[in-house]
Amino acid sequence: MRRALLIFLLLYSPQHFSQTSETASKKVIWAGAVLDVAEGKMNKDVLIVIENGTIVKLDKASEKDNYSQIIDLSEYTVLPGLMDCHTHLTNPFFDKSMDVYELPVASYGILGAIYAKKTLEAGFTTVRDVGGYFYSDVALRDAINKEWIPGPRMYVSGKALTMTGGHGAWANWMAPQLRLEPNPGYPVDGEVAVRKRTRTLIKHRVDLIKINATGGFGTSNSIPGAASFTIEEMRAAVEEAKKRGLKIAAHAHGAEGIKNAIKAGVHSIEHGTFLDQASIDLMKSKGVFLVMDLLAAYVSLIEDKEDISDKAIDESNEEVYKNYEDKFGMAYRQGVKLAFGTDASIFEHGRNAEQFHLMVKAGMKEMDAIRSATLVAAELLGIADQTGSISVGKWADIIAVKGNPLEDITTLEKVQFVMKEGKIVRPRAKGK
Repeated sequence: MRRALLIFLLLYSPQHFSQTSETASKKVIWAGAVLDVAEGKMNKDVLIVIENGTIVKLDKASEKDNYSQIIDLSEYTVLPGLMDCHTHLTNPFFDKSMDVYELPVASYGILGAIYAKKTLEAGFTTVRDVGGYFYSDVALRDAINKEWIPGPRMYVSGKALTMTGGHGAWANWMAPQLRLEPNPGYPVDGEVAVRKRTRTLIKHRVDLIKINATGGFGTSNSIPGAASFTIEEMRAAVEEAKKRGLKIAAHAHGAEGIKNAIKAGVHSIEHGTFLDQASIDLMKSKGVFLVMDLLAAYVSLIEDKEDISDKAIDESNEEVYKNYEDKFGMAYRQGVKLAFGTDASIFEHGRNAEQFHLMVKAGMKEMDAIRSATLVAAELLGIADQTGSISVGKWADIIAVKGNPLEDITTLEKVQFVMKEGKIVRPRAKGK
């Protein structure tokens, strides 16, 4: 009887439960190859030991008998989860059957849940979302964080700041005797109004601020190459964001607007369609990131043949895209910090990885293209200590593909396995 009691105490002691729980929380991935994005090389037959959502050890595959719960990815190339720094996960712009003037507010959240899942399953474990109507991006971020729905880790801006008649202001096409109230585009003018709107966005718990420094392609009566806010107006937003440790992303197509935004103190330039040498020099001297959405431009200009005849551009769609591709290559060759961003919503969500081959075609090395969506993106987001590489101490954000993306970058369009913070969200298909 005493012996039975002793055995019971040993088996069911708090220490036993702790060890059982610890074992249950540990996972081990056997990777046929791991891409070391920092060193730019492939490491063969690696064990990635994960505990409580974090990578705790990298071991040799020859030691696999020392572990249980092995996830066999021995025939795959394993990479850190990808990051897209320019998305709109609650926006259905690609779907021409939907009219944003007819959608109830709740529709944006419902669509966001669908698009977030597609984005995550495509291998993008983190996104920066730079513009959602009615704080739908804030709600989506929170729903993902609470694990109500699957989706990538989100850093959100709420609705971008724009001026009266600026890019993103709703109903720019309406006659002067009419106006839309309330206007979901939230137009603001002057330093005081910009400052107040920035404070309002921060009050509603955004992670960053986005400001439209030029016109845009997707807004009626807006000229992409034309500057909008003044340096002083944008500086007001930068000052308010800085108080709370938030960064500023600037939508900017034209060279004048790009330079104004950099002088105002923004952290990233989005698009950069008509950037010039002076823009590049400023970005390099100030350490400003450039996020060029080649995929959205390609889809809009080449696939969809969007009519840009009202945008004060005296070039064909093909010429505009070719010049954009050339600007990308110029910025890359001169050492501008290029972060991966696609403007997802212009095309169907989940196609994000198609941008990699466009970046390579524009002159970027495969390794640098992957770094733009891992190490560089993590630096822009301010989370380089937590993610961006498969390293001890970082989140277990891990994807797997068949083949070598350094030899064929399009393999990233066919992600076979996705893990976010140690949780498998897309298991490897059996027999593949």
